[in-house]
Amino acid sequence: MKAARIVFPGFWFARSQFADAKKQAARGVGGFCVYGGTAEQVKRFSEMVREASPYDHLLICADIEEDLSETVPDAPVLPTNAQLGAAQDTEGAYRKGLVSARMARSIGIDWLLSPVVDIGYQSPAFCETPMAVAHLAGDYVAGVANGGALNCVKYFPGVSGILKTLAQMEDAEFVPYKHMFRRCDAIMPSDMVFANIDSANRAMMSDKIIKELLKKRLNYKGCVIGAPLYKSRIKQEAAAALRMIECGIEMILAPQNPDAVLDAVEKEFDKGRLVDAVTRSISSQEMLISKVVTSTAYLFDTKEAFEMARNFKKS
Repeated sequence: MKAARIVFPGFWFARSQFADAKKQAARGVGGFCVYGGTAEQVKRFSEMVREASPYDHLLICADIEEDLSETVPDAPVLPTNAQLGAAQDTEGAYRKGLVSARMARSIGIDWLLSPVVDIGYQSPAFCETPMAVAHLAGDYVAGVANGGALNCVKYFPGVSGILKTLAQMEDAEFVPYKHMFRRCDAIMPSDMVFANIDSANRAMMSDKIIKELLKKRLNYKGCVIGAPLYKSRIKQEAAAALRMIECGIEMILAPQNPDAVLDAVEKEFDKGRLVDAVTRSISSQEMLISKVVTSTAYLFDTKEAFEMARNFKKS
């Protein structure tokens, strides 16, 4: 059992080194988050790190809010969530998820870290009505699943609720989550501080938000993963990662210094302090991998999948 599997380094095609990624893969990380590579570059990278990994399958993630073009620049731009929400276009939300998944799988990406289910009137939110968000996001993840990829619902407990009371959030921000618990592959807590719930910690480092609210009060039983660390600009990443793991986060994504985080995780594991957490993370990863590799979705080649996305508005 490798403690490194709890960490998913980021790979930025403009600045990361392939040799470093191969070493991290061989070390036993659980996967990678890719940023800024063309479809062909991502496909070659996925093949390279999977070949270097000791596992049968390595999870490759796309950290997106709207569509794949955010991290794969030659991917077609799709209608925004706000556009779909304004039209209450649940069929469009399904097709967006479907073509996104087909594109992702065609270049080696298994996991779309989307959709955003915050309540609001601007992208990446779908709309301001909680149940409408639940329906639109639900159809999006159905499309992702039928395209053969994994999803991740974010950013819990809902950025739009940052100034609300817990009772107000119960009637708004929590609605999409509660309706999607059985359909989501993972939930990603926010990296913001919700003073109405826990004024001392970011959501992804808060026992009150993850253990007491999400898992106990809302009775969520599934996988919880961290918001990408590099976006949070946390200086003490290793300490933050360990705190996140203590709070129930099962995968640490995209630290700025992945080797330092890996060293810290392995050191604590060797002391016997993270055995349960690593075991839980591996169990979740194996379940997710099983969903990907046993999916009955037909996998398209890259040219065909991208052409489907370009024809999104015509279909």
